[in-house]
Amino acid sequence: MNTNLISLLFIPILVIIIHLIVQYIRNKNYKPKYENNVQKPGKLERVIVTFLMFLNAFVILFAVLGMVMKETEMAIVFGCLALIFLGAILLLKRAHNTSYQENTEYFILKTGKKEYQVFYENIIDWQPSYNGIALLDKTKSDREYIKVNIKMFKPVILLRKIADMAFDEKFKDLDLIYMEIQNRKAETISYLVDHQYGYLVEDYVKQIENK
Repeated sequence: MNTNLISLLFIPILVIIIHLIVQYIRNKNYKPKYENNVQKPGKLERVIVTFLMFLNAFVILFAVLGMVMKETEMAIVFGCLALIFLGAILLLKRAHNTSYQENTEYFILKTGKKEYQVFYENIIDWQPSYNGIALLDKTKSDREYIKVNIKMFKPVILLRKIADMAFDEKFKDLDLIYMEIQNRKAETISYLVDHQYGYLVEDYVKQIENK
């Protein structure tokens, strides 16, 4: 295998490894920070950003060394890594400017300058989303799905409500693909179990397994 191919493979492999490590830590240990029942990004998120900033400084140093030493491949590889880490840092910092609050009737999601208040009774559909769940509120005229991060936050009331609504057949008429109600129920429960929220729906898991 030549040096060029090794250089090209090095970047995606490193990014994938870091991503898997972060996801594993989030799944096992992550807890949001609570302030008067308002959830905000926890300490782990700040640790991840700090680590990426340190790693990015290290990568930039090697990119500069590559240019000084006139090692073109070295400069390109570490330069690309620096851009990737910089993008990740900016995305994480933007994602941190958010908060989540819930009670038995509604949830409030703040992200950047936007604020969403969604009553559970108005939710008419949900879809899988990266690290979260996307919800459709029938009262919103733009028909835009509202994304709640279920890795960064712990929206336990919301997720239990979604499970209850699936079993109450609240999502049955939105799309032909979901006309078979049992599939929609199983999809909802499977999604929650796969994202470490199985403890919220143990009763529904048993119902599905017994059929």
